[in-house]
Amino acid sequence: MRKNPTGRRPKYCSAQCRSAAFRVRSADSQEADFSREAERIGQAVATRARMVAQSSSLPVPSWPLEPLRHSVALKRELEDFIAVSVREALDRGARWQDIAAVTSMTVSQLQSQYSTVQVSKAVEARRGRRPRQPVVPAAEVAPKPAAAGDGPDGQSPPRWGGRDALARALSHLQRFSGQPVRAVAVQAGLSPSYVYRFTAGERHPSWATVRSFVLACDGDPDDLVDLWNAANGQERQTPPDAGFETVLARFQGAMRGLHLAQARPDPDILISALPKGHRHESAVIRSVLAPSPARQAGQLSWEATEALAEALHGDSDRIHRHWTALRAVAPRPSILTQAFG
Repeated sequence: MRKNPTGRRPKYCSAQCRSAAFRVRSADSQEADFSREAERIGQAVATRARMVAQSSSLPVPSWPLEPLRHSVALKRELEDFIAVSVREALDRGARWQDIAAVTSMTVSQLQSQYSTVQVSKAVEARRGRRPRQPVVPAAEVAPKPAAAGDGPDGQSPPRWGGRDALARALSHLQRFSGQPVRAVAVQAGLSPSYVYRFTAGERHPSWATVRSFVLACDGDPDDLVDLWNAANGQERQTPPDAGFETVLARFQGAMRGLHLAQARPDPDILISALPKGHRHESAVIRSVLAPSPARQAGQLSWEATEALAEALHGDSDRIHRHWTALRAVAPRPSILTQAFG
């Protein structure tokens, strides 16, 4: 075979020589692709494994095949991940014999099943099966004017963001409601399959969908606003002239949303995580997590608030912004109140 640095069409001494050259070029071009695909497929494996865990724990009589469907999909993801991992291991200097010892396969089986050509075909086939990971519905990708009011603040939801806490909160809310998924879906005007998918984290619902779902579960939509904004990577702007009641509702809603996402653990367990010097604030924390307005929340210290947010696996920075806004407008306790508690 003659190298071709000038850009002219190469000439080969035989058909076998041309095939060998093609295999070399294919291997060179696929090395980086295998590395990138390993990362993509690894993320898909993690996502699908979470779906298996969630679907197996949700009482959904209408969808008895969902756990099986996710399990089969997880198996396929793992098979693809093993394939690209074999090629990546070879690229990094591993020998076929080493890989055979790990996989309990013979070298001949590995070379046949995980050749560059075979793995390249598997990677290409994945592209025809995508999206493997959840995707934003097309209607949410298209920009819409803020006046449409699709988001909690009258804004269009931005592109894809984190969604685990939101999915967990919606799933727990449906279970706490005591209603089956099909009944909630009918009341919310949604299809049961779509409800199941966004409560399992497989789909990303719009705010209008979340609000309808929460109301059908007899919940408070304000508790989900901050989780929905966080899932969309955006902030809920507080108007400069917002009063204490408005800011308090947003702070409490953010804390109750985190509480719901963790299946509403006993407040006493959360209080035990507080720094010892702030245990006296336990009564305020209980009121913050309660459904009624907690006016005393404006006096909650940041140390206690941060410990509570961390115990609920929340984003302390987001909660700090709510806490700061609340402290700025909270009425100051009078001297008489301070003296007699």
